Amino acid sequence: MSITVIYSREEQDHTFSFTKNRFLLIPFLFITLFAASTWFIQSYYKNQLAQFKIDALNDNDISKDKYLQLIKAQSDQKLMVLSSKVGELEANIERLNMLGERIIEKSALPKEEFDFEALPASGKIESVATDDSFQSSVLLNDIENLDQHLIKKEKQLQRLEIAINNRHLLDELYISGRPVKGKGSWISSLYGTRKDPFSGKLRSHRGVDIAGPAGMPLIATAAGVVVEAGQRGGYGLMVEIQHGNGLATRYAHAIELTVKVGEIVSKGQQVAVMGSTGRSTGPHIHYEVLKNDRQVDPDYYIHRVAG
Repeated sequence: MSITVIYSREEQDHTFSFTKNRFLLIPFLFITLFAASTWFIQSYYKNQLAQFKIDALNDNDISKDKYLQLIKAQSDQKLMVLSSKVGELEANIERLNMLGERIIEKSALPKEEFDFEALPASGKIESVATDDSFQSSVLLNDIENLDQHLIKKEKQLQRLEIAINNRHLLDELYISGRPVKGKGSWISSLYGTRKDPFSGKLRSHRGVDIAGPAGMPLIATAAGVVVEAGQRGGYGLMVEIQHGNGLATRYAHAIELTVKVGEIVSKGQQVAVMGSTGRSTGPHIHYEVLKNDRQVDPDYYIHRVAG
């Protein structure tokens, strides 16, 4: 089979023929061109995809490196902060030691029983090193030492508190000083035999009289429990306080009482107001000290120093 094509141009006729073989060659050329184009496009995009994967992996590696660097920087910063906190704890312990030493000096307690001088050994980090595990182990060791040191200090302070409280309790229960507060009072009659101001006859006087202006505060000379508060014969208005160990004190001839039976009073607390109730010739306090229910001379207790 043959196909002839005739066309005119510039007054000339041109002809060419398609034979069967030539006609079959045309689709072959188209198929070959299409296959080549397809292969070229696939190769191009395949190379682009491979390059994209390589770039993505490289970006991922860079991101990992940046992330690791960020983590390391944060770890270094935390280590420095932790090291700084360890230093602050050491400074606080040192101040605590100084406070303990001052308390011991002022309380006159035996210094050898309370060690407030030694400081725990430390390996405080001044600059960040390259070995993070070493830094962590140093700080953990410091923290453990500080923890043990603080436990020791806590026990020492507890012992110191008990010792001070015991001493304070002893001072509170220690009968001493005058039972009046303020200036303007004087001892008007001592303990022992004296002439009775009412009968003129010799009579045993079982306490000390301290005179002063009416209204002066009368105070407890030691801590204790009020066992009597009210009117009692010649004593007038009277307060009696038990201090333990068989000791008691009485405050008589008051014009007013400021405590009640069963009340716990502290040393120096006001218990009454000076007056002249009962068998009295004028404003004063009849002060007695009893030991095992028997009056003893209060002069010894009035003039002794607490503690």
